[in-house]
Amino acid sequence: MKLSVIFYNIGQGIKGIFRNSVMTTASLLVLIACMILVGTFYLTIDTIDRNFNAIDNLNVIEIMMDKNYGENEIIEIGEKLAEICDEANIVDWDKSQWAKDDKNPVPKSDNFKYISPDEHYEIFKEMYKGEAWVDALGDSHDGEHDEGSHLGITSSTHDNPLRGSYRITFINLSDFDAVSRVKNQIDSITLTDANGSEYDAVKTEDIKDHIELYGNVMSIKNTLYIAGLWLMAIFLLISLFVIMNTIKLGVFARRNEIKFMRLCGATKAFIRMPFLVEGIIIGVLSAAISFGIEFYLYEYLLKDIISSATGTSGTSAIISAPFWEEYSLIVAVGFLAIGLFAGIVSSSISLKKYLKA
Repeated sequence: MKLSVIFYNIGQGIKGIFRNSVMTTASLLVLIACMILVGTFYLTIDTIDRNFNAIDNLNVIEIMMDKNYGENEIIEIGEKLAEICDEANIVDWDKSQWAKDDKNPVPKSDNFKYISPDEHYEIFKEMYKGEAWVDALGDSHDGEHDEGSHLGITSSTHDNPLRGSYRITFINLSDFDAVSRVKNQIDSITLTDANGSEYDAVKTEDIKDHIELYGNVMSIKNTLYIAGLWLMAIFLLISLFVIMNTIKLGVFARRNEIKFMRLCGATKAFIRMPFLVEGIIIGVLSAAISFGIEFYLYEYLLKDIISSATGTSGTSAIISAPFWEEYSLIVAVGFLAIGLFAGIVSSSISLKKYLKA
């Protein structure tokens, strides 16, 4: 294609935009609204994901042991938990990983392990290192030790207020139903007392997890995702309709000129190109404006809204990725794709009537 033809098409496309300025403005506004809607939903969902995945021990169920349980009861509960983990396909665990002997009376795998009261106490001290009240508690706790044999299961001191626990780590939480089944199985574990009567080994309140939180957040995320898709589809259809009418007005205004060009032997591609350029300019301009607005919304509004919703003051309490490093490319490409699609499709449809042989 000659350079003069390219400049002619661009010039005619720009003239078409100003020829129907009111409809062009309407096209821009509707298409911008569509892009901003899609971009905001994407950024919101991704921010939720980042913060949700940053929650400590999100994929962990911790089963606290009763303070009165001895070593035998704790080991028996561990055996029943091991059976549950062995059968669950969401826990990377099998029986061979627990070689029970005097040195390893309880499991210590990364995915399934027992944490004794003494270990909990050391973790507790590390978390609050330097606090005066922790040092005072340490002086009290480190004093008297119980006599007898300890296998790293019960507390080695009689005044340790902490309890032991089994910690199960899931491969992932994507199979929400499977995780719930594991939790229900844990909740139904029983032991037998000296009289042969069964009793609940694990109280429901002693099962610590984030499963309910996970379910709620996934429900919100899926709702936002579906709502975003539907609203995008609706706004995109409206955008196509408005841009089509904008270009149809230009085509109608130039209908005699188009007929004359056809009679003179002009190709359909030559006639179509200025109107395609007009649609492309509307799409690209909408994408550029939407990108700038989306950047402002994310940096100065979205972060504050999430902070307010989580009860924080400022944005330091939430994880928000930098826009230019993480989102700029995908948002720009996405907006440009939507703009070009809307511009090209609507232009092509608008010209069909006038390009029929």
